[in-house]
Amino acid sequence: MSSSEDTLSDLQELTRSERRAGFVERGNRLYQAPTITSPYPLPVDTPENERLTILHNVLTELRANTFGPVADVLSPQEGQSKSVVDLACGIGEWVMEMAREYPHVTFHGLDVVSIATREPEANVYFEIHDIGDQTRFSDASVDLVHARSVFMTVRDYNVVVQEAARILKPGGLFLSGEWGPFVSFTPDVPEIEGENPDVHVPGLYRFYQAIRTACKDKLGIVTEGIFTIKPVWSRIPEWLESTGAFKDITPHHLYVPIGDWSPDPTYNRLGNFNRTAMVKFIESARDFLLSSGMTEAEFEDMYTQATVEINHNRTGIPGVRSIYYMVEARKT
Repeated sequence: MSSSEDTLSDLQELTRSERRAGFVERGNRLYQAPTITSPYPLPVDTPENERLTILHNVLTELRANTFGPVADVLSPQEGQSKSVVDLACGIGEWVMEMAREYPHVTFHGLDVVSIATREPEANVYFEIHDIGDQTRFSDASVDLVHARSVFMTVRDYNVVVQEAARILKPGGLFLSGEWGPFVSFTPDVPEIEGENPDVHVPGLYRFYQAIRTACKDKLGIVTEGIFTIKPVWSRIPEWLESTGAFKDITPHHLYVPIGDWSPDPTYNRLGNFNRTAMVKFIESARDFLLSSGMTEAEFEDMYTQATVEINHNRTGIPGVRSIYYMVEARKT
């Protein structure tokens, strides 16, 4: 029996009042109550979870949810139990899908608020935990640590890397995935190649610029290169390497259209989903940006301009895309 299973008996189910204590309501949207180490600024309500579900489904179809040697790491081994920890699990979609695919593995979904399903699979345990703090898992006790869309939930991402290094078994796998908070252009559209986003998509450019500024000024999270400081997602490989605890550190990039302008049928369809998610993202960021100094008039102007761009000619502006940054690494 693994040490993570040993301590399951110590877990207690939250009461209704304890669940409510983890939330605050602002402007008809529901948010997590702030903690010292977990500053997550976006809502944790149904509209926001719908956005995250859309993105989860996009990544699932592109096989970006289980990249790397997952099957090898989680394959059954006689006399050994397998366990997985998902950091900032949200409503638990990744955990539930993986649990159905690997029924012999025990999955632990950790999040600072209780928004996961109340009817998990038999091999799934959802736990309240601030990922900026050390987990309850013993050293070298976990086979896989998964961290997706985490950078806005913790002030110091290196804490996540250090904790993964501590709890992973030798040969264990760390998977990270982060959406870049900016607009990218595909080189396949010559008329926009090399152009700045403020020229072709000024509304989206303003939105992402406001998000990056608010992350830096309000949360202390660096999301773009400033002199010698690199943004979070580009530093994950070097943080992993600096621990001396990982090998086979491999970054990957995934490009997803914003809009259904791609000639590829699959990316055309997924781009349409991403466009919907993009509009929901702007709506979810409203309170965060207003509390960071943006006026109502500025937000409405930016929102109107960005949604016009996203829905340009019902397909979006050709060549505009999101970038999903992935990193896999094995514990030495």
